[in-house]
Amino acid sequence: MFITVFITLFINILGFPAQSAPPDPSAWGGPWETSLILHGQAKYQPSSPALDYAQPAAEKGGRLTLGMPGSFDSLNPFSLKGDPPAFVRSLVFQELGDQTLDEPFSVYPSVASAYALSQDRLHMWVKIDPLAKFADGTPITAEDVKFSHQILISDKAQSFFKFYWADISDVTVIAPDQVKFTFKQVNPELPMITTQIPLLSKKYYEKGDFGSAFATKLMGSGPYRIKDFKVGAFILFERNPQFWAKDQLLNRGRYNFDEIMVKYYKDQTSLVESFKKGDFDLYAVNSAKVWALDLGGERFEKLKWIKKDFLANQNNQGVQGFGFNLRRPLFQDPRVRKAFVLAHDFAWANKNLFYDQYTESRSFFENSPLKATGLPTPEELAVLQPFKADLPPEVFTQELGWLGAEKDIKKRLRQAALLLKEAGYQIKDGLAVGPHGPLKVKFLLQGQGFERILEPYAQNLKKIGIEIQLETKEDSVYVRRLNDRDFDMTVINVGQSQSPGNEQKDQWTTQAADANGSYNYTGLKNKVVDSLVEKIIYAKTREELELMTRCLDRVLYHQHILVHNWYSSKHRLAYWDKLGFPKVLPKFYNPLQLIDYLWIDKAKDKQLQAAVAKGQPL
Repeated sequence: MFITVFITLFINILGFPAQSAPPDPSAWGGPWETSLILHGQAKYQPSSPALDYAQPAAEKGGRLTLGMPGSFDSLNPFSLKGDPPAFVRSLVFQELGDQTLDEPFSVYPSVASAYALSQDRLHMWVKIDPLAKFADGTPITAEDVKFSHQILISDKAQSFFKFYWADISDVTVIAPDQVKFTFKQVNPELPMITTQIPLLSKKYYEKGDFGSAFATKLMGSGPYRIKDFKVGAFILFERNPQFWAKDQLLNRGRYNFDEIMVKYYKDQTSLVESFKKGDFDLYAVNSAKVWALDLGGERFEKLKWIKKDFLANQNNQGVQGFGFNLRRPLFQDPRVRKAFVLAHDFAWANKNLFYDQYTESRSFFENSPLKATGLPTPEELAVLQPFKADLPPEVFTQELGWLGAEKDIKKRLRQAALLLKEAGYQIKDGLAVGPHGPLKVKFLLQGQGFERILEPYAQNLKKIGIEIQLETKEDSVYVRRLNDRDFDMTVINVGQSQSPGNEQKDQWTTQAADANGSYNYTGLKNKVVDSLVEKIIYAKTREELELMTRCLDRVLYHQHILVHNWYSSKHRLAYWDKLGFPKVLPKFYNPLQLIDYLWIDKAKDKQLQAAVAKGQPL
């Protein structure tokens, strides 16, 4: 389940009895509930003054300028066509519900004002806030909700939505301000994720081709509008002074900038140098090298105009790795994939390339209680034993990360060479040649940041007869080839929330493997994985959910569908010292979400401008 934000009373959709909703709530005068809970209790109540990590007295105004690598060629964040800029979905559009960043199992109203669940959990009624309106002033109606769902699960939008809401069988307009969702089966998190439908104006979007006609214009109901943009260069958001929900509890101390400018840079070097010159204000750094070597000098140490902070978080880190396209015949043999895994020397890379900033990844749910550890527990064995005939023996005999247990790279390469020999490969003129010809692999990259990381890896692979050719492409070409599965290997990053659920279908299942644009980039097709994903989605308790996720983690790891990379439990943030930060940070967030709660501190901004003008330290 994705993480987003919202408030009030609650209904536990698992263990506690709920108000029974009659067949037709349009004629029902009974109470509606104003939050949905998956596990536990709601943290915030109607009387709460603000979220713990928000600053209600934050100053409003000013412009925040951000820098991003790469480019964009479309404004539509829901279509398969094109590559949209950052923030469009979160700033321009709203959903029926929202989540806080410190409470992963609750949903509070956003465009909705209340919810009603039937006792059998197969129907949910949603009442729309009477104040809710789009940026053009038109009210949001039940017809807009139904239209939004229909277009997002159609072939005009990303396939993710179709998998995510697969258990929604029908959306019925009950009244102008009420809509009824009917579910195919009891799905514990479905009421919550149903509230994550982005709201699109039927009047605005029903005409024209959704995939391409709206590539250069958008209209939502969110806190910001698009003021200006130049494809591939910049996009400027302006705060909508008529934003209808600005006084809601979860929006107090939020959306503080009058304008947010996002500038795009073609390469990392120009991005870094532009930041140090003051072309933009805040930089969420994802490169250990940039953090350690490039963000330093007089403006950091002596003048103290720019600050660098490690920001703690409790995020589920998901997984990043060098992913195999299993649709390619050469990757069908797991022994070949294991050889690739053994050739990666994380210990050397962390010391020489990453300045010891990372931890080696061995899980698909790193840094969370959902991660499998050690050998299978008795509870895990009870789940996995029925699948034993369809699983490699290592699932039961080896810990996660077992291929990386030997740190000596020479020994690892000898193990890799033996695996290739077992798989029928022989060295001819320096190349491993076998059942599917020579092991020549094209590695698709977006931008140049990974080239210096992959070159030492390629040298190790060359020692066992594998040739890697790096293909670095601009954003639009990279996205198209990724969606078309036109690659041998690529860097795959799969984010996870604290509560995995329906999105797992799109990430790992057989059904998603051949769906254009799904997140199952590797093309994994495994009936055990399919079954475990179903068990996660329909888990009845948090304990069952965690157990099934650990079993999935274990099975995914032993498929060796990627070469696991690394992770960090801290965000790296560099910024010009004019920003205000909340006193308390949320638990689960990324730096781009934190921006919603920052502001321009006018006193600090004035001091910074004076110091820069005089060339003096702060």
